[in-house]
Amino acid sequence: MKTLLDILTSNLKASPDHASFWVKRKRTFKPITNSQMAESIVSFSLGLKSLGLKAKHHVAIVSNNRPEWVITDFAVIGLGACLVPVYPTLSAADMAFILNDSEATMVVAETKDHLDQILSIKKDCPKLTHIIFMGEALEDREKGITLFSEVTAVGDVCTPEERQAIRKGWAKIEPDHLATIVYTSGTTSKPKGVCLTHQNIMTNVADILQVLPITSSDVVLSFLPLSHVFERTAGYYTVLAAGGTIYYAESIHSVSDDMRLAHPTVVVSVPRLYEKVQATMLATATGVKGVILRLALRVGRAYRMTSHPGMALKLAHQMMNRLVYSKLRYKLGGRLRFFVSGGAPLRKDLAEFFCDLGVVIIEGYGMTETSPVLTCNRLDHYQFGSVGLALPSVELKLGAQDELLAKGPSITSGYWKRPDATAELLDGNGWLHTGDVAKIDKAGFVTIVDRIKELIVLSNGKKVPPQVIESQIKANRLVAQVMV
Repeated sequence: MKTLLDILTSNLKASPDHASFWVKRKRTFKPITNSQMAESIVSFSLGLKSLGLKAKHHVAIVSNNRPEWVITDFAVIGLGACLVPVYPTLSAADMAFILNDSEATMVVAETKDHLDQILSIKKDCPKLTHIIFMGEALEDREKGITLFSEVTAVGDVCTPEERQAIRKGWAKIEPDHLATIVYTSGTTSKPKGVCLTHQNIMTNVADILQVLPITSSDVVLSFLPLSHVFERTAGYYTVLAAGGTIYYAESIHSVSDDMRLAHPTVVVSVPRLYEKVQATMLATATGVKGVILRLALRVGRAYRMTSHPGMALKLAHQMMNRLVYSKLRYKLGGRLRFFVSGGAPLRKDLAEFFCDLGVVIIEGYGMTETSPVLTCNRLDHYQFGSVGLALPSVELKLGAQDELLAKGPSITSGYWKRPDATAELLDGNGWLHTGDVAKIDKAGFVTIVDRIKELIVLSNGKKVPPQVIESQIKANRLVAQVMV
């Protein structure tokens, strides 16, 4: 598979009746098969084409995770155009900047709030010609607004020859075609658009599948924003490339309930979720429950640290499995094989806590500019406190100030319309400057120390990484956020 469209065609050919997508409606999950999804993508592609979408045009999407996100994504890139995800919680000013900077001619909006926000800035976005709304019929509809269902309906009535032409067009997409522009958070300046090709993302997908045992039997619950490249690559493209199944959480607030309904085998999340689960367990483990939890942790650690456990330890571990470990797995859906963590540093003690309870957290590291994964631990070869080993296609080395540098085919060619920022990111030999201070041990495990810009220089010249101190303070359950 060389392009993102190859994921779609591969699944369609291998298992057309497999329900790769499940969406929650009326408190239950409903299936969408690969063939049904492909038909919807073809119809929406034809509808977009009728609105004037052409190759190399840019289409923005403002939406939470749902099947329509996937339909829009594949429909847009299948026409040779580029998708620009917009974070659903952005302010109107930031949204206007991204729509203008990316030169988006169309935008797909999920909710009425998103629609109203876009309408409030439309006059400031001269290149924006069409707004597509996922909702139902609108009263007093303004000019330029088309319903998602209406765009799809255009394709539904097209001839078989026209529909076949769309499918044939998927094979014409080249690996070096621009697939998406993903904007960075822009915490200290205006957001920068990271240009990612099909090859960039597909290299990362292939690397992840090579080092993590994700298969067609795996089920993932999708709740991290698809506008973030971490969820898009790890929790969407990679799962589909493996032939797996994606359940879309109803909302970020329903994740706990949705886990019990979806029974995920793999959970992709940021550390905050794992911190909350741990905090809840510790807060409710009082009295006898607290004694049992502490005993379960001690037994789990002893079992984990011993290569040949004796009979007494085996029996104790079996007992703790019945009392504690199995109950945790049940609350997480009952079939969980492992967690994946990224997007922020994972505390070492937190990883140990879950591992002692029988659930391994595979921590990885990367950036939007790297599609995004550069390193990750392996299920059978990990080191707590580190972000793991480099992916097969990634080269790593330490530069000045021990800055981590990376090179490989998954790395962006640069920022959209920002040659100055691109020159700061990539040196003349193609090495990407991550901006992170790191250590690489003899076995190749990478440990991120801190951001170079955040190092505190004392009066005696010593450089102190505040992240180490912050992570220890955050370990206290009374502390949600901290800055040293």
